[in-house]
Amino acid sequence: MRSFVADTYAIFWREMMRYRKSKSGVLIRLIQPAVWIVVIGHTFSGTKPLIQAAGFDGEYIEFMAPGVIVLTAIFTSIFGGVNTLWDRRYGFMNKALVSPIFRSSLALGKMLAIAIVATLQASLIIAISLIIGVSFVDYAMIIPIMAIITLFSLGFSGVSVIVAATAKSQEAFWGIINFLGMPLFMISPALFPLELMPDWLASLAQINPATYTILLIREMMTGVESGIPISLSLGILGAFVGVTILIAGWTFTKDVTRPF
Repeated sequence: MRSFVADTYAIFWREMMRYRKSKSGVLIRLIQPAVWIVVIGHTFSGTKPLIQAAGFDGEYIEFMAPGVIVLTAIFTSIFGGVNTLWDRRYGFMNKALVSPIFRSSLALGKMLAIAIVATLQASLIIAISLIIGVSFVDYAMIIPIMAIITLFSLGFSGVSVIVAATAKSQEAFWGIINFLGMPLFMISPALFPLELMPDWLASLAQINPATYTILLIREMMTGVESGIPISLSLGILGAFVGVTILIAGWTFTKDVTRPF
């Protein structure tokens, strides 16, 4: 057990050092969510009657802020697997796999690093939200919100690492990731309530883990109940993360050595 933890930490620290050297990329990934929350939040401010009709008694920018926070986590974590592509291409992965390191620790270490970076970027979006006037019903909720974002990001980093480990080419990786990223955000209550969606779209949103994360964070930020028990949202989020960790660990024992 101690060896597994040490191996995981070593991979985690290596990945964090890589992010430290790519500060420009981290800042660039903040531009889109910052534009969303500032521009879109004020552009659609006139839709307040619509969200009020769906049971949300507040400003539209307060409604969408949790969605943009989750958007930041989605895109940071789902693109984070690109480092695994470089490790496969330039030989680090083969060297790691012939060492006595636990293979599953490779996946978990990478996932933890991606999740931490995603959480840090989401915290900057929370700061921007506060600057432009988004209020919290209880500012002590920021800490558990950050914990939920970390858990959520861990799940999506697992998806990214799995795709990166199994992709037969860089083009295949980017194609799958771009196919997953924005649809998962749009098929959720990030911008509008589920009640305003067509039935078929709302049904799809109900199997999207981002939906439960957004509803949970929105309830914690605004105090407006989502109608879904917090225990159910946490249970679904925990199950999602657990499944991705297991699949990612198994994948690194099987597919990661395949060349492009």
